[in-house]
Amino acid sequence: MKLALLFLAVALPAAAQQSDAGVPDDLQKELEKAIQADRPAAQAGQGRQQAPPAAIAQSTGGAPQTLLRGAQSLNPDFSVILDGDFGYQRRAPQLLSGDDPNLFAEPARHALGFTAQEVELAFSAIVDPYFKGEVYLTIPNLEGIEVEEAFATTTSLPWNLQVKAGSFRSAFGRQNGQHLHMQDFTRRPLINAAFLGADGMRGPGVQVSWLAPLPFFLTLSGEAFSLRDGPADLSQATPQIVPSFGGDNSAHPTLAAEAKAFFPVSETWSLTSGLSFASGKSSGLLLADGTPVGANRDSQLYGADVYLKWKPVNVAQGYQSLAFQAEAIFRHMSGGDGIQDEWDGGAYAQIVAQFARRWFLGIRGDAIGIPSSSVLPRTQRIGGSLTFQGSEFSRVRLYVEAEHADNSSALLPMVNPQWAPAAFLQLEYSIGAHGAHPY
Repeated sequence: MKLALLFLAVALPAAAQQSDAGVPDDLQKELEKAIQADRPAAQAGQGRQQAPPAAIAQSTGGAPQTLLRGAQSLNPDFSVILDGDFGYQRRAPQLLSGDDPNLFAEPARHALGFTAQEVELAFSAIVDPYFKGEVYLTIPNLEGIEVEEAFATTTSLPWNLQVKAGSFRSAFGRQNGQHLHMQDFTRRPLINAAFLGADGMRGPGVQVSWLAPLPFFLTLSGEAFSLRDGPADLSQATPQIVPSFGGDNSAHPTLAAEAKAFFPVSETWSLTSGLSFASGKSSGLLLADGTPVGANRDSQLYGADVYLKWKPVNVAQGYQSLAFQAEAIFRHMSGGDGIQDEWDGGAYAQIVAQFARRWFLGIRGDAIGIPSSSVLPRTQRIGGSLTFQGSEFSRVRLYVEAEHADNSSALLPMVNPQWAPAAFLQLEYSIGAHGAHPY
């Protein structure tokens, strides 16, 4: 209305000059009042637009809002996670994963002391409407920084497809793709190092996954990796692991496929299960005299896993939950280079019970070498954990285990003593923005 009156105030005087009839006095007075009423609002608006950034920062208690939004869009989310341990080991473990606590015990000598099990630096951000980028740097046992994962994931492909490319953990099995802070125990299961490698099955590659349009959750994935791993050197004092893959360097990629399903059985029960397969070539081992054995043997892994969880919907009267997890891997290695065709395998099963708001009790049993082979002796381990979880960002865990080696391998050296107890007190905390974990 005021704009219309303003237009009339400009147009009518011009028309009056061309016409003998003038503008009525009452109409002209109304137009002048409207113009005068608009002037303070216009001046206030110009003052706000011309206010210096310092004034805006002072009024908002910080930097200008536009600068804050711009800075946030240019910087990724960043977090740091520390796992520190005080522990005891009777001897060096038979199989040691890369992010296990390492007190550097010798084969027949105990170790007692402290270690920074792992420091993880995580960066993640939405790159654009098409990609999300993630980088995870780790420092295991303070032995140098390494790239645990660095990959991009598509966010807008059609037909329920998603592509991941870079260097990342394979989706093989259940625990291989999990970072250390997602584990329910201080050490990873034996099958991780025995079949997937000391650092797990990870490296440069690509993954294509498809979410099936079904009433339940089902994803099918295919992966290809360029894995490089040298032979196990038996001349070393600490036992080494004979790799399943990485023997042909980058001549042929290691291939993997996974199928994972999730079933919401009821409001309190949920079930996740999966099947996995991987194929590549083993790099074999070097005997104590330096003789290579079993190089470039064809190797295939067959895996199955299950995760069953009970958690009440209403926790107002208490905090309880129960989770059962099990995983098995069997490996076939073809004959060649003086070793016959053979199978070996292993499995673990664990139960974690929440009995109070911040307290969890877990027990896990591991066994590998069932059946045993010339490159994998039979080893059993039983472990238990008591965890106090202060929040989603901190926890303290007491972990104890007992490991037994049967010395049934034809090529690997004897382990002495066969029984090896160990205990760790672990502190973990997380600071910064960290993404949600997969179920």
